[in-house]
Amino acid sequence: MDVGTHEVKVEIAGRTMYGERVEGWGLLPDSLAGWWDSLESRFDEDVIPGADGAFDVDEVLTAPRRVTVTGVVTSTSADWSIAEVRAWLASLVKIPDLQFRVLAGGAWLSLRNAKVRGQVFSRPDFTGKRVEFEIPVWSADPRKYGRIRQISMDAVVEATGGLAFPIVDGSIGFGGTGGVLFPGVFAITNPGTAEFYPEAFTVTGPVSGFTIQSESWVVEYDGPIAAGQQLVITPYAGGRAVLGGGDVSNNLLRAEWVPVAPGETRGFLFTPTDPGPGAGIVIDYPEGSWW
Repeated sequence: MDVGTHEVKVEIAGRTMYGERVEGWGLLPDSLAGWWDSLESRFDEDVIPGADGAFDVDEVLTAPRRVTVTGVVTSTSADWSIAEVRAWLASLVKIPDLQFRVLAGGAWLSLRNAKVRGQVFSRPDFTGKRVEFEIPVWSADPRKYGRIRQISMDAVVEATGGLAFPIVDGSIGFGGTGGVLFPGVFAITNPGTAEFYPEAFTVTGPVSGFTIQSESWVVEYDGPIAAGQQLVITPYAGGRAVLGGGDVSNNLLRAEWVPVAPGETRGFLFTPTDPGPGAGIVIDYPEGSWW
């Protein structure tokens, strides 16, 4: 794949590498091996480990995605190339999430929790001003995700009116940005070719609990969140809740995560319990997901 064009960029740990670059960080023509490939599939009948039977011959089995980034750094200073470039390249092996993403065809796509698997090679030429490098990037998830988007909603007690449902003398009013449809309801759209889950729900107190529902799937948290505190719920490991740096997953009564399918717009209902001024929710989700 020829990436010798300014329309292709790679971003690793906050550093941008360009497809066409005279000085600085550039990509070589054989860079991004594996990025453009499809996910791995298998159609044989391997016995399921530890069980009788076989995989369905029509089932697609996915493997991790592996991408090799090859490039070159040019500089007017040999000292800079050796002291800065090679040191930075070597440091990548210790980063748990490279924040790896690629701009191609006018769209940024990224890998979830990408990391180096193997060695990062750096080869300076005899002048020391030109360093070729090779970065083996690995991600357990073969899908490629768009950048993260956000939806935010407030849940506040209003004296009168607004988009609200009545509660005694006042009402609960919801305002927000992004995919907010009407009070308490937000929607997430997936324009990609693979399903994805919301990345995180961040609820700010004061609330004494809440539910997030989509059809019959419910995430329910029963525990107080003080004013200004933020509770972050992620779908990993079946659902994890963190409040002030501490794990409070025991307060998750239900953690039923529903994916947003390719081409689908899925609605969710956020229902806080006893919300006060400043209470609200922020939803992080990918803009799309592709195999």
